[in-house]
Parts: sequence; C-alpha cells; structure tokens
Amino acid sequence: MSKSIRKYGILVLVAMMVMTSCMDKNARKNNYPTPNVNFVLPVGDVYTIDTLWYMWQHEETHKFTQDASVYGIVTCDEASGNLYKASFIQDGDRAIELYMKSTSGLRIGDSIRVYLKGATLSEYSGTPQIQDLDPKNITILANNKDILPLMIKTTEITSNHNCRLVCFDNVEFPADVRDSTWAQDKAYGQYTLNQYDDNCTLIDNKVIVRTSNYASFAKNKLPQGKGMIIGILTYYSGNGGTWQFTVRTMREVVMTNEPCEESIIAPAGSGTQADPYNISAGIVHQGEEGQWIRGYIVGAANVPFSGTITTNNDIAWGPTFTNDNNVYSLILADKEDENDINKCIVVYMPANAASGIQQNVNLLEHPDNWHKIIKVKGNLKAVMGKSGMRNTNEYELN
Repeated sequence: MSKSIRKYGILVLVAMMVMTSCMDKNARKNNYPTPNVNFVLPVGDVYTIDTLWYMWQHEETHKFTQDASVYGIVTCDEASGNLYKASFIQDGDRAIELYMKSTSGLRIGDSIRVYLKGATLSEYSGTPQIQDLDPKNITILANNKDILPLMIKTTEITSNHNCRLVCFDNVEFPADVRDSTWAQDKAYGQYTLNQYDDNCTLIDNKVIVRTSNYASFAKNKLPQGKGMIIGILTYYSGNGGTWQFTVRTMREVVMTNEPCEESIIAPAGSGTQADPYNISAGIVHQGEEGQWIRGYIVGAANVPFSGTITTNNDIAWGPTFTNDNNVYSLILADKEDENDINKCIVVYMPANAASGIQQNVNLLEHPDNWHKIIKVKGNLKAVMGKSGMRNTNEYELN
C-alpha cells in the first residue's frame, strides 16, 4: 500500500473518530445515569490492564477485597444499544470489558478510573471481564480521549487482540445475507465477515459480526458492498471458538465499494401481471401455471427446443445472433449483464401464439430487443433442461 493511501486511510479513521466523539458526547443528554464525577473514591493499589490480564490468565477468577484501581480509555459504550450494562476500556495494547450491575453514562473517549474493590476479575466464555462493577465506582477524569483503532487483517488476530478496538479493511458480508438486517426481532444477528485481498481472493472468514436486537441500527439492512469496519473484537469459546466483532456506530461502517462476491437478488413478486415474479422467484416457483415473470432479455439458446442446454456456451449472450435456433427462445435474467444460465429462465416462444411473441420479439430477427425488459405469461416449467417457461403467449415489451 502506498504512503498516500495509508495517509488517506489514517485521515478517514481520524475523521470517523471525531464524528463518533461528537455523537457520543451529545448522547449524554439521554436518560443514562451519570458516573461518579465528584465523590472521591480511594485509589489503593493501582493495576494496569496488562496486569489484570496476567492475573486472569493465571488465576482465572480474582475477587478484589482491598482498595484498588485501574485506569483506561472507554472504547465502546451503551449508547447505540448494542451493549447492555457493559463497556470496554483500553490502555496501550491491552483492553478489557467492564460488566456492570446497571447501565452507565460512560461514553467513548472517556478517560476513567475504575475502583475495583467489590468487583471480580473473571471471564465470559473466553473474554476477560471486570464483573459485579457498580457504575458509581467509576470516576471520569477527562473526555474525548479517543483511541484510534488498530488496523489488522483477520489472519493476524491473536489472543492479545481480545477486547481491542480494531479496524478491518477490504471486508464484506456474504452475498446470500446482504438483504438481511443487522439483527432480528427477538434474536442477535450473527454474520460471517469475509476479508479479501486486492485481487478479490478470499483471505479469511473466521470473524462473526454479532449485533444485539436492541441496537439502534438492528433493523437496518447489511451493507451491500466492500470496505472498512471499526469495532470491538472479542473471543467466544463456545462452538469450537469464534472471534466476534461488535460495531459501535454506523458511522464506522464504510462498505460502499463494489463487492467481490456478486450480490444475489432475492425472489420477489406475486406472479400477477401487475406484480410479476422476478427471475429469481420464477426459478423458485417452477411448476406453477399461468404466471407472469419479468426480466432482462440477455440472450437466446443456440440449441433446438428438443435439445438440452448443458453449459453457458450453449447460449448466445449477444449482441450478435446468427444461429437459426435463436428464433425459438429468450433467456431472461434479473441483471442486464447476466451470463450464468443457472440464474436465468429459458422462455420458449411457440410460433402459433396468438400474440405473435416469436415473430415480434425473437433476437435473430430483432437483435435490438437485446437487454430490453419484458414481461411474459406462461407455465413455469423446465425448457431444454433448465428453469423455463412454456405455453408463452401474452407479453409486454418495454
């Protein structure tokens, strides 16, 4: 990556952090309780987050019975609803989760001191936590001390990145889930995050983006493209072990570039003339009779009606149509540039149809119809071994 690209990426990250800071500062006006800002709590023994990690790795559980404190910067809060009674703090290369007895007023960028007496150092399924923490035992020392995320590849993740604020680039969601929302009505959303190299070769897909159904963006659709995403990385030891990713805000999801995996068009329509099936739905509803479908005319079969289409090479995808068999059929698709016959419907046009569809529409004699949109009515039944439509008569050509 060139220096200019790196510099641009850093500027983008800084700008995003500034926007997040402004949003989170304004969020204090919500009905979140205010953490302790005046009451002076004892300091006691001062632990670093790194020291807490060492204790967790060697003791697993530690109950704080004496005065003690740990300092850190808040990297994720409850403002979006994606976390509940929880926040994350980071100091240098180490981070840890704060799991509290009630909601807090902490905001991203708060520099805080956590009074540990009465709390417990433990874990939740592989993620280190300070549990049983009373928000009143947190003192805010300063605001807007945002930490820049660590930009890494998913293949570079180690146990040291647990609870860290990170950024992944060149990532996208799988094509078959992009029409889904971040979360469902009564369940968390959990989606694989695919990372690619500059040549669209899949690097890794081991990170799962997990979103609460209470998140403010839970009903938003997943991004359709590829790009950059910032959030908190945690480890979940169940189901064989999984790295989970928590988004802080939609401002930090910038996935607007063309995806590597081609988008899948979901079935739509009811099969009527006013609301025809799209081609994806026409493929799903094979066997139904008297239905309307709508799609782009992307080609015609080079094999006779009695033959079988075995590969994409059996199709004339245009713009030149010279095979005599091109007169009998149309290949319809949901996308104008489609060239995969398995995503298409083969429409057989009988010569004796009262509407004259074969005489008026076929690409051998009317090549200018290529890439036009057509609606046709018929029986959804295989043609030449592929998803098709027979007994075609009525049509509307745009």
